[in-house]
Amino acid sequence: MAKHNWKKAAMGGTVMVTAAGMLLAGCGSNDNGASSSTSPTTGASATTAASTAPTAAARGKITATIYDRNNIPPQEGNWDKNRWTEWINKNGPVDVQYVPVPRWESLQKLNTLFASNSAPDLILEYDTGYRNLWYSQKLLAPIDEMVEKYSTTYKDLMKQFPQLKKLGTKDDGKLYEVGKVSRLVAGHAVFIRQDWLDKLKLSTPKTADDLFNVAKAFAEQDPDGNGKKDTFGINLSGNGFSIISHMFGYGEVAWRVDGSNFIHEWERQSAAVDYQKKLFDAGVVDKDFLADKNGEKAKQDFLSGKLGIYLHQSTLDTSIGEKDYDTLKQNVPDMKLAIVPLPSTQYGQFSPVISSPIQMVGIVNAKAKDQKAIMQYIDFMIKPDVSLTVSKGLEGVHWKRNAEGVPETIDAEKNKIEASYTADLAMMSSTLLWGNTTFKPKNDTQTALLKLSDDAIAAYVSKDRPIPTLKPEYLPVLPADLTMISKNVDQQIKDNWLKAIVSGKTFTAQQALDTSKKTWEAAGGTKVDEFYAKWYTANKDTAFMLKDLYEFGEQADKLLKK
Repeated sequence: MAKHNWKKAAMGGTVMVTAAGMLLAGCGSNDNGASSSTSPTTGASATTAASTAPTAAARGKITATIYDRNNIPPQEGNWDKNRWTEWINKNGPVDVQYVPVPRWESLQKLNTLFASNSAPDLILEYDTGYRNLWYSQKLLAPIDEMVEKYSTTYKDLMKQFPQLKKLGTKDDGKLYEVGKVSRLVAGHAVFIRQDWLDKLKLSTPKTADDLFNVAKAFAEQDPDGNGKKDTFGINLSGNGFSIISHMFGYGEVAWRVDGSNFIHEWERQSAAVDYQKKLFDAGVVDKDFLADKNGEKAKQDFLSGKLGIYLHQSTLDTSIGEKDYDTLKQNVPDMKLAIVPLPSTQYGQFSPVISSPIQMVGIVNAKAKDQKAIMQYIDFMIKPDVSLTVSKGLEGVHWKRNAEGVPETIDAEKNKIEASYTADLAMMSSTLLWGNTTFKPKNDTQTALLKLSDDAIAAYVSKDRPIPTLKPEYLPVLPADLTMISKNVDQQIKDNWLKAIVSGKTFTAQQALDTSKKTWEAAGGTKVDEFYAKWYTANKDTAFMLKDLYEFGEQADKLLKK
């Protein structure tokens, strides 16, 4: 088993923190006059950074976005001034002014800034669709020359990981995006109550039929032994729909490789919906799952010991961390959890969502005037010692290395103030370059979570059981008119699938399929299908494909083993 790189890893718009590794996350305290605080310009990391800072006369000035999550403790200041913006401006090569952008309203905010010609020079945005939209509107600058003329660190990173250039290059053949690298890990997982399997003398499900039968037994055979029929077999809310879709070979996008073609997949999604309908009709799931918009009810059912198969994010996510595990253990002291590979279906055996280990996050405003300063800032922020400092705090102040050389928090309460809001400053951090930061579990909970995490990676990060299709960020940018077609009918089609699950015989999966196809075609969706088909035919030998994803995963693991 490959060693773990306990780290923060961004997925899509979600910051993921390794379950046991949460104890190591830098969190922060007060530097506004409190005598107990240490200035961020002291310590080994600051010394290293300061030694390379240019003279004041050579400094450029830039503006850069920062997600505003309203998570800066009041005593720490704001995004105009806090200990970390001051540290970066003192030790970095340029003066940077941060422009706060509401995390969940970044599209609206940045569209307004672009429209008023006041968008920042450097924009950090997780959402691939937003970045593609601004590219299609010609609001972004190509950065090939910027990297070639002014970069050292990022240029070297692209040489080490050429996938960064492949993913950052748009259809005009020019480089537009800055990315980062991390380890390939599981994003979603199937948790099962092993103690329930043992009690009911059931085997680990290996096929879709097995999974249905186990879930039905969990719902009907009183596995918690309280004499009541008050347990659920499996959840459909939260990540349930996505994971079951993956089980039937339908991935994060609606198109998949079929031989030498790239086709719109309908049949597999219909089969996944029909399976969920079967679960619903059999009384195996919560009948009110549609009201559980964010999956919180399913999570509480699981933590209270009433859910036997939990389709959710992997143990690398904070939502199934130490606190939640301890809650479940307190409610069910004899509980035993296990990870189950996705069962096979008539379409084969696949894995649920895995991470994007090469993630593009940075773009440059076409109207930015000082590309040299932008590149200097990027190079500074992605240096391993700087990104580790910004992510976890100062070595010797917020963390220290244990006997194995692994960063460990010195004072968790202090860090809750002083380094609790730094994740988005470290958005360009290539955590893979931090090296192996494995640590030994210190209690039973950490030991259990470490095993679950190992098992999830072994079960789902496997080219023998691949994810069904390309991840969204690997697809080309749709022209604006085709983007509108897709967006206009996306929710209608989703609603059709969900309606089929709960409607019994009055609206079947086949009817949902027929209706969705008609909706798609009436909106002009076949033009989108044709666009992707032509792209694949022309670019299948050069574009970033699944084989590249798994090859990178192997490369990353080898790097961590050194």
